[in-house]
Amino acid sequence: MSTTGVKFKQIQSVKDDEFNVDSIPEYTLSMQIGNKSFRFCILDTRVNKCLWLEDYSFSSILFTEQLLDQLNLIFDDHMVLQAGFWQNIFLSFQNQHFTLIPEAVFKPEQAADYLQLAADTTSEPMDVQYYKHTSSGMVNVFAAQRKSIEWFKAVYLNKHIQLVHHTSAFIEGLKYNNASLAKPSQALSILIEESYLTIALVDGQQLEFCNTYYYTSVQDFVYYTMLVMQELKLNPETCKVILYGGISHDSAIFNTLYKYIRNVNFGAKPKHLEFGYKFDEVLDHRYFSIYNIHLCK
Repeated sequence: MSTTGVKFKQIQSVKDDEFNVDSIPEYTLSMQIGNKSFRFCILDTRVNKCLWLEDYSFSSILFTEQLLDQLNLIFDDHMVLQAGFWQNIFLSFQNQHFTLIPEAVFKPEQAADYLQLAADTTSEPMDVQYYKHTSSGMVNVFAAQRKSIEWFKAVYLNKHIQLVHHTSAFIEGLKYNNASLAKPSQALSILIEESYLTIALVDGQQLEFCNTYYYTSVQDFVYYTMLVMQELKLNPETCKVILYGGISHDSAIFNTLYKYIRNVNFGAKPKHLEFGYKFDEVLDHRYFSIYNIHLCK
């Protein structure tokens, strides 16, 4: 038995009755790891249905080693997560260590140099990765803790793990939603997680803007939102703002933002996925990014 103290709390667990352990070789496992959270969802991409979602929150985690200790505890008690024969496995890293480069000028051997200009990756050993948004002509260059990558590769020893950044899943989800609309309207989308807000502007299938900001107060949140709108020359009176992630309808952020921006709404679950009735208890806008990780093929 491990002597590591439990420093996590399960804050969401939804399992569809249609989940079948014998069908795991046909399922896609999507995972997302942040400094204070771990979550996963299981999709049956044959019918585009979400079958399982779990979300864990960490406390008093200061180092990657402590985070991995908690993952060991979660996985030790979770036979489904331990399964090694998934059809596809995706792992998304939630952090600020990323930059977007036009694909036309991107050179893989210079990935670390691009990132050095935009993010501090000297605090601990990091691996530089990249994901190509081919339809947008952009490459997302990002860094993730080397020990975390090695840990997941050891768990799924004989499977390829597609590594992505959380912003890529967010961007691809927004693009996919736009593709289903007869006439997409321009909207500023904001993803809120762990004291970070990711702001993206996707016009049709074209990415116009994406960045992540650290905030500690409602005032910070509003400041960054208004700053981006000013930079992009978006009119607060007419531009739509759509909120995703860890925010509630009665939050101070929403109430304050509404004073400055007239058209603020909460996002919906991805249109291309089906959800059973048990997912009715989950706020539609809450887990948008993890639902869309599988789009980063």
